[in-house]
Amino acid sequence: MPACEMCGREAELVKAVVEGAPLDVCGGCARFGKIVSRPQLRNPERKQAQRAPMPRRKEAVELILPDYAEKVRNAREKLGLTQEEFSKKLNERESFMQKIESGQMKPSIEMARKLEKELHIIIVENFEEGEVPIETPKSKTDGFTLGDFIKDKRKK
Repeated sequence: MPACEMCGREAELVKAVVEGAPLDVCGGCARFGKIVSRPQLRNPERKQAQRAPMPRRKEAVELILPDYAEKVRNAREKLGLTQEEFSKKLNERESFMQKIESGQMKPSIEMARKLEKELHIIIVENFEEGEVPIETPKSKTDGFTLGDFIKDKRKK
């Protein structure tokens, strides 16, 4: 059974205009607006037209390789650049480059493409929808989350 768009109760719904917005509401919430139409009784003998399933196309996904940090650091060192020089060349902050090279921060696809161009490396790969590699989930010891700091009053 459908749910009312105002209170969430599952009931027979009517179309009503409440404060200028057309909504599907239950009988109790319909009093707050003007009823536009009531539900029509369905004819059980009438069959609904079945839609043909839409063809799915494979979607290409760009993913950053797991060893991006090591590749970026090695390529920068091969060019003989310090983090400071390289970050100025990219017009980025040095702390940003430090986080990328240490693996603390994963660069955006746009930033990864920028790094690829400057360092002549490959850290972004294209995958089809079915062949996307599964990344292993991080263990609990990898760091803190916001939930680690919240005190739950219900757990007393």
